[in-house]
Amino acid sequence: MIHQVKLKVVKCTSTSRRRRYMSSKVRKTKALKWVVAGTVAVVVIGLSGFGGYAMTVKNQVSKWDNKIYQGVKVNGVDLSGKTKEEAIKLLEDSFSGTIKQKKLVVKALDQSFELDYSSLSPQFNVQEVAEKAIKEGKDLSLFKKNDVIKNGLGKDIPLEFTYDESKLKAFEQQIESKINKDPVDAKLTISNGSISVTDDQIGHKIKTEELDKLIKNSINGKLEVSSVVNAPIEETKPKYPKAELAKIDSKISTFSTSFATSNPGRSANVTLASSFINGKLLMPGDTFSYNQSVGERTTERGFKDAAIFVGDKVEQGVGGGICQVSTTLYRAAMRAGVRSTERYNHSMPTSYSPVGLDATVYWGSLDYKFKNTYNFPIYIESYTSNKNVYVNFYGNAAGMGGKTYELFAETLEKYDPTITNVNDASLPEGQKQWDKNPVTGYKVKSYLVTYQDGKEIARDNIATDIYQKVNGVLRVGTKKAAPVQAQPVEQPQQAQQAQQAQQAQQAQQAQPTQATPAAPVAPTQAAPNTPTTAGTNQ
Repeated sequence: MIHQVKLKVVKCTSTSRRRRYMSSKVRKTKALKWVVAGTVAVVVIGLSGFGGYAMTVKNQVSKWDNKIYQGVKVNGVDLSGKTKEEAIKLLEDSFSGTIKQKKLVVKALDQSFELDYSSLSPQFNVQEVAEKAIKEGKDLSLFKKNDVIKNGLGKDIPLEFTYDESKLKAFEQQIESKINKDPVDAKLTISNGSISVTDDQIGHKIKTEELDKLIKNSINGKLEVSSVVNAPIEETKPKYPKAELAKIDSKISTFSTSFATSNPGRSANVTLASSFINGKLLMPGDTFSYNQSVGERTTERGFKDAAIFVGDKVEQGVGGGICQVSTTLYRAAMRAGVRSTERYNHSMPTSYSPVGLDATVYWGSLDYKFKNTYNFPIYIESYTSNKNVYVNFYGNAAGMGGKTYELFAETLEKYDPTITNVNDASLPEGQKQWDKNPVTGYKVKSYLVTYQDGKEIARDNIATDIYQKVNGVLRVGTKKAAPVQAQPVEQPQQAQQAQQAQQAQQAQQAQPTQATPAAPVAPTQAAPNTPTTAGTNQ
């Protein structure tokens, strides 16, 4: 019994709890439904209100789709609310039109040069900037766009300014053509020993790169009325200023050689080469080059064919004879104490100079050069007269310090040539003709003697030169002369008969008779040519 009762009690307790649980759950569900329903109602009401607001904002923003947002400027010009077309017009009026009225002035020395911007074809990137302005802020969200429309972007877009640089360059070149002025050298002339010097002039030159930079920095899109640039200018001094040339006050050396035996071609070359070195000025430190001064020896420049040395032979070549001028110049330079920096002797002795005292040249390889080591300029005078070539050096008498100079040469060795006789059957017997003239060779040493007020104070070695010998070849004729045919001798009887015939003929001529044909003259044999001795003129 007791067990059954307990069971009933348990069953009663379980049912009661279930009922209470179910009742609580129902109440919670009803409450949740009310909460959800309330929330939904609130959301629906909120969404309904927000949707209306958003629509309002959207409508407001859409009005700016083709307009530039508030607070957008270009070079400080406010474009707020402008369409692209309106912005372009405003920018064109504000900048493109105004910039053409701007001017730039360049001052150089006492001159002014005005540049109108209109001549530069100035341009602003108005179209590009207007397109950029209209797009500013258009990629933002709806509400941010609305905020920008109300408060502005605060954006200032710069304009880019361009122009035609070639036209600017033309303007700069115009300035240079008016301002740039080459310096004018003083000129020295000598007439009958009298020296005169003309005035020099200082030159001016625009510093092109600096001027270009200054102008470009001044040319800009700013709308100032004008800007001024002071052109940077440098002075250019003459190479030969009067103050320096005025130091030349006397002849400091002279030398001459004769070309009396020269043919017309060689004489013309000597005269022409002399004219090319005449009037040369060497400032202190300058180096003289004979080849550079005389130039290439060509027929187009007036040089003629004449004898030249080629190895151990004498041949014809353009410019033959100009080495006599370089040799004369060498002797005058050494008498002035002006040392050579480059000098060569001939391969063989010459007729116009002792060995060791000559100076040969050849275009492209052998040159004669010397340097002015004095502190005053040197003027070279060269001319020809009566088949003589003269070279005079002018300088400063006091600068010579009372010194004079003379060049000497001493023979160290002598090389005698041999002579080979060669029989020649084409020459008459006994006749001789040089196939190659013999030339004696030498080894010589030259030295320069310095005199102070006429007394020797120094003797300096200058050079050791070798002149090659040339062995002679003599052709000797072996051709026999043809025998001379003897003339017949008249007999006394034949002579008497001839005399009688002549007298009879004279008697007939004294009477008027009919003419008879003249008797033919008997031919006579010509005598053979007399042999002569021939040779070459060198």
